[in-house]
Amino acid sequence: MWNCSFSQNYTNYTISDGLPSNHVYTIRQDAKGFIWFLTDKGMVKYNGSEFKSFTTKEGLPNNDVWEAFVTSDDKVWYLSKAAQLGYISNDSVYAFPNEVTNEIINPIFSYKVEDKVFLSGSVKTHQLIDEEWKVINNNRGRLKIHHPKVKSLSLNKLSNMLYVYDENDLIMAEFEAKDFILNAKRGHLSGNLYYIINSKGYYILNLNTLELYSRSFKGQLGYEEVKHARINKVNDELQITGEGFVGFLDEQFNIKRPFLFPKEINAHFGLIDKSKNIWCATFHKGVIKIPYNKKDAAYSFLGQKVQALDVINNELYVSVYDDGFYRYNSENVSYESKLKLKGYKYSAQYIEALNAIYYLSHGNAYSEINGKPSLRYDYTTTNSNNKDKARKLIYHNNQLYGLFAFGLYHIDEETFDIKNEFPQKGTNDVLSHDGKLFIATTNGLKVFENDEFVSKNYNVLLNKSVLNLEQLSNSQFLINTDGFGSYIATNSELQPLKGTGYLSVQGAFVEDNAIWLATNEGVLHYDIVEGDYVLKSKITTKNGLPIDNVNAVAVLDDTLFVATDNGLVSIPKKMSYKPQFLDVYIDEVYYDSNKLYDKTTIPYTSNNTLNVTIKSIDFSEQPSSVFDYKLLPNHKDWKTALTSTVNFNDLQPNDYEFVVSKNGIEKSFTFTIKPLWWQTLGFRISITFIIAALLLSGVWLLSKRIQKRKDLKLIQEKQLSEIQLKALRSQMNPHFVFNSLAAIQYYINDNDYEASERYLVKFSKLIRQFFELSKENEITLKEEIKLLNNYLEIEKLRFREKLDFQIKVDEKLNLNQTKIPTMLLQSIVENAVNHGVFNKMDNGKVTLDFQYKDENTFIVNVSDDGVGFENTNSKPKQHTSSNVIADRLKFLNQTRNWKITFENKELNSEKEDKGNQAIFTIMKLN
Repeated sequence: MWNCSFSQNYTNYTISDGLPSNHVYTIRQDAKGFIWFLTDKGMVKYNGSEFKSFTTKEGLPNNDVWEAFVTSDDKVWYLSKAAQLGYISNDSVYAFPNEVTNEIINPIFSYKVEDKVFLSGSVKTHQLIDEEWKVINNNRGRLKIHHPKVKSLSLNKLSNMLYVYDENDLIMAEFEAKDFILNAKRGHLSGNLYYIINSKGYYILNLNTLELYSRSFKGQLGYEEVKHARINKVNDELQITGEGFVGFLDEQFNIKRPFLFPKEINAHFGLIDKSKNIWCATFHKGVIKIPYNKKDAAYSFLGQKVQALDVINNELYVSVYDDGFYRYNSENVSYESKLKLKGYKYSAQYIEALNAIYYLSHGNAYSEINGKPSLRYDYTTTNSNNKDKARKLIYHNNQLYGLFAFGLYHIDEETFDIKNEFPQKGTNDVLSHDGKLFIATTNGLKVFENDEFVSKNYNVLLNKSVLNLEQLSNSQFLINTDGFGSYIATNSELQPLKGTGYLSVQGAFVEDNAIWLATNEGVLHYDIVEGDYVLKSKITTKNGLPIDNVNAVAVLDDTLFVATDNGLVSIPKKMSYKPQFLDVYIDEVYYDSNKLYDKTTIPYTSNNTLNVTIKSIDFSEQPSSVFDYKLLPNHKDWKTALTSTVNFNDLQPNDYEFVVSKNGIEKSFTFTIKPLWWQTLGFRISITFIIAALLLSGVWLLSKRIQKRKDLKLIQEKQLSEIQLKALRSQMNPHFVFNSLAAIQYYINDNDYEASERYLVKFSKLIRQFFELSKENEITLKEEIKLLNNYLEIEKLRFREKLDFQIKVDEKLNLNQTKIPTMLLQSIVENAVNHGVFNKMDNGKVTLDFQYKDENTFIVNVSDDGVGFENTNSKPKQHTSSNVIADRLKFLNQTRNWKITFENKELNSEKEDKGNQAIFTIMKLN
């Protein structure tokens, strides 16, 4: 009577998806989260989107691998009948030989204690020691136990007894164990738990307390027998599985939360992974994955379009396109057919005033009274283009109305005939609220009053398509639109329902303080929080929906029913959702087609390319390939990648770290690009040092050459200055001689032979002294003062006592050591005499004052009380003399032996005899 299928609830992986075989023995999950499938044609590692196979091509000794153990050091130990066995780590296969060359190991009773794997057969137990499988126990009669106190066990099949022995081979405990000894699988579950299991049930022995727990499948599951039964420790929990089920063991080793496999998949083994997904192994269908987020979903009418869901008198009615109407029987979880009808179905409705249920479809309507539907009208036989009399019935103001595509009919409730027609194009739904009749149309919300349709003044809804209306309370109702979300309305106000945005809301179900919306993006669940409707959850294909486009939604008891174009799904109203993303990892790194490993050093190549492949362990139905990454030190900020591969070009020599991030998990990969010899830091430092040395050498040689040229130029300038100084001195000699001879001539003409003789004697001594000193560039201050004194005495004779002079010498001056340029003061003193005092009407005086300034500097002040420069009669001569002095001082300063300044000024500008003062500041530099 009902169509229910499990096919939408699981995913089937087969050879076409990447499995090497559809014959799957066992499934394991390793420490990182990868799922491993053990088949008769090899092993497979699965990350949620990609299968990676390991066969003899990758190094397995045998492709028929029927069991595996996982250890915390990220190793997957494979079991097979072979002379070499081992593990897979980092996608590399390791195989180790039996200590007896070429002897086959048959590890049918193998077990694991912590991270140590023991290959146990019916005869021997092997352990990997020094990369070789060595026998640690002969199993004949005793079972090796790895425990501080318990040494071994023995199973006596004749007496059905289990014996426990200590280190001294003394019996510590004995148990009657007749039920589960024959054809049993056995081994350690941990360091203190040992199990024995067969098709009837299982024993678990606590090695610490020596308590034995006996459990039968009949008592635990109601099954007389379970084939392929086994117990495994998975993710720190004990799981028990076998043909038809998988579950957990509680603290008393009872089976809890068992999941029974659908019979159609015929699975013999199950694993519940970290994300609570259920993986089933089959011998001919491959692997079945039952997602945790879908495991509680039940599917019906798959492949059919379910158009409407209606809850009437606490019963669910289902409208199926081209099939009919069904009523849900919650007692036996089935759907009972109420009415078989072809074509389009609208809904099942209950009209309380008429105490009848109506089944409305395209062209006809049925009413159910006393449990049996009967035809009320068949409009398909008419010639009208409109085949609908009522898509929806509404009882308003004691009148029955029927909504059809082009308006509203007033229907006779007895005969179901049309009493009146009210045209309105594009009508979708009708609601009686607060005494008014509201009509949802493709052109906004209308109100039907006084037999007319009036647009409701909700500006936001003007010209928008309104799909359906739903009563919320006496004062509020819900307006659902096509592409503009949902709104909560009163007669005067309108508020958008947050989170609906631009969704097409195709239906709604109101339950107490909750709203369930059927949208084109799944089901939205709202609850009232402090007076406002708040979005609590969103249910999509991730939670078990066949598709996200939802036609209708309803809640009955604690079950949510969702109608889609691909069937009906029922899920718990408070279903839980568990994220399926476990980890992100760097799968492969290639540098110029060469595979890199973490912390690898590689030589630099020009125009290089780095390719990094990123993958995730993600068992979501639609795993996301988006992740963030950065390459240090090149990137400071995170980059976003939309594909699993990122590329880098022309990386320069450096230390690099590639970091990937997804959902808060970061992984990194470091590598070094080693520079070529000419790119090394040492080479660059050496080249820099050499270039710097060459530059410094060049600069030093250039500066030395420039300095040499400067020195040569200074020497030449000095020599030139000295020549020019000599020339200037030579210019002064004739001038002085001329004046002296003129004075002697004056005395001879005046017949004063005694004076002329006395003058001539002084003159001859002065001339001799002058010629001797004029050969020198510099003389002592004592010699200079003596020369000037002799000169002034001769001039005094010439001026016949009209001239008076005074020479003052500072006591601080050392006249014998202090130097002065030869004949420096001669011309100034001569100017004071001949141009100052000579032109004066009365007697004149010349004063020479030698003052001490510091150890290398002294000042010479030459002053007279003559007529001054302005009143002198020989300005051109005086000007010539001044130019000679200026030129001489210029050349003296250029020699860098002297620093001499000169200042000439009148003493008293208000008097007729203004007087003149010449001041020399003389510094000896070296």
